[in-house]
Amino acid sequence: MPNPVIRSQAISIGELLRLGSFKPARVQRDYCWKENQQASLLQDLISAFGEFGIDPEAEPDPDPETHDVGADTRFEIATFNRELEATEPYVFVGTVVLHQAAQHFDIYDGLQRLTTFTVFFAVLRDLMESDRKHPVNTLLANEAGISRLSLPMKHNTLEADILAPGRTAKRHRPHPQLTEASYCLRTCVNTARSMLKGWSPRRLAAFTAFLTDGAIVTVTRISDRRMAGKAFVSINSGGLPLKPEEIVKGQLIDLTSSLPDADDQAKRVLNVWNGIQDDLGPEAFDDFLRSVDFIERRMPQSSDYSIQLMEHIRRQYPGQAGVRWATDLLLQYRSAFKWIREENNAEIADGVHASLRRLQLLKWDQWRAYAMLLRMKSNPADLPHRIDTLDRICFALTVSTPDPRRLAEMMGRRIERFARGSFGKQAGFSFTTAQNERLIRNLSGPITESPRRSTIMRWIEAAMHGERVPRYLVDGRSSVEHVYPRNPENNWTAFENGLEFNELATLREMIGNLCVLPEDELGNAPFDEKRRAYARFRSRFANDIARQRQWSPDAVRERTRRIADTTLKFLDLEVTAI
Repeated sequence: MPNPVIRSQAISIGELLRLGSFKPARVQRDYCWKENQQASLLQDLISAFGEFGIDPEAEPDPDPETHDVGADTRFEIATFNRELEATEPYVFVGTVVLHQAAQHFDIYDGLQRLTTFTVFFAVLRDLMESDRKHPVNTLLANEAGISRLSLPMKHNTLEADILAPGRTAKRHRPHPQLTEASYCLRTCVNTARSMLKGWSPRRLAAFTAFLTDGAIVTVTRISDRRMAGKAFVSINSGGLPLKPEEIVKGQLIDLTSSLPDADDQAKRVLNVWNGIQDDLGPEAFDDFLRSVDFIERRMPQSSDYSIQLMEHIRRQYPGQAGVRWATDLLLQYRSAFKWIREENNAEIADGVHASLRRLQLLKWDQWRAYAMLLRMKSNPADLPHRIDTLDRICFALTVSTPDPRRLAEMMGRRIERFARGSFGKQAGFSFTTAQNERLIRNLSGPITESPRRSTIMRWIEAAMHGERVPRYLVDGRSSVEHVYPRNPENNWTAFENGLEFNELATLREMIGNLCVLPEDELGNAPFDEKRRAYARFRSRFANDIARQRQWSPDAVRERTRRIADTTLKFLDLEVTAI
């Protein structure tokens, strides 16, 4: 057929964007990806960037290997062969369905992903401070200066706040015509900037090149508009995604196929697997499986972690060893995982579980794998101290090292060392002067990323409770409130007197202006009204603020300094001069 109705090809995201210009098809919804979806995509891309060895600044391990005096007996942990795990430097990021209109392509599927990539490239352009000749600009606009992607919006947020050169580096001002799609676009900018903050120009350039040429999409072009519409309905209404646990279960059972008593062994594996699933429930089981994978492979995880785990199990535990892994060892892992969650619903988490409750607040979960091994392989008398140390170190890393991939790499190395008998004074970690300076700077400055802000404030207040941490700090009904609010209206004129917009925006996001509320949000209310409400809450931060007679920029700065000093004292880090 010389002119087929449907044609498909696999091309890079850079090649796709350079095909022409794009608009959403009429059937498409507005841009609606939230922060977790945006961050998940970017984190997968950063993980692949490091996994393929493209990152020009992969950090060597700065810590010498040491062994505890009287350390626990070493235990076997499977060797992870990184050369065997290497793949071609490409990552598949989904499908796009297009219809060729007169002057542009209509996007029938893939709009959310294509919009998110456009925001990523705009942020990278501004972080690199690239000139007009830089290749990244060809992904955002053609030679005539026409934007590659256009979105119909009441306020043209994409054009005004993102595609305009240098705009993603500036603060976003309130606007009366902002829609939900506008807020999602602005959130995507903040998400990308927070995750790429601190990267050098060299590393940013390498990552931009990887996204341009190494992120692969399947592009389906449909010449008939009605058929493109039918494709949209078919793609978005049919089928169920295969879950990670289903991928692993099927392959675990397949491990038994070469054994003489294959049927009996398969039943044994299946009974254990189903029992763990029933015991933990769907959401906890995914966390459990991710933790097991990290213990085994000690590698940053992408969305395909379950496939990588099974490849590892096949190589490291052949034959009967695979059955033992899928039964005996998996049950040990379950026991350790359940211990971590033992007091999740308790009103007060006591002792070692106070530390575990604080750890549960972190947005990166590789700490759980280390905690599971500590439970499995530590003397009972050493366990509370070790979990307390892990708690403090992981929070310090969260504040000083916002790159999740590097956090995972560091944690993987420490798990491997602990398996060889080394825990050390700080869970195998050392903090350099530079790391400590970043920690102090980040505690003393504004925190613009919402999940990070929530984690830091909840953890600090939990630390103030010592060994008895109340449940409201991990309860989804609680919130982190801005005392001086995001939309102050006319209630805060005294606070704002004489200050510029950027100064106010900075003060608003400092830890001194933030407060954890157990059950309520007070929004834009004036300080006198908030103060009376804060006095009724059991939150330590709220009660502390309620004692203030007035709220001023100086009060925010002083409270920021006091909280930062108290937190550093609680962390009690040993800093090396390296």
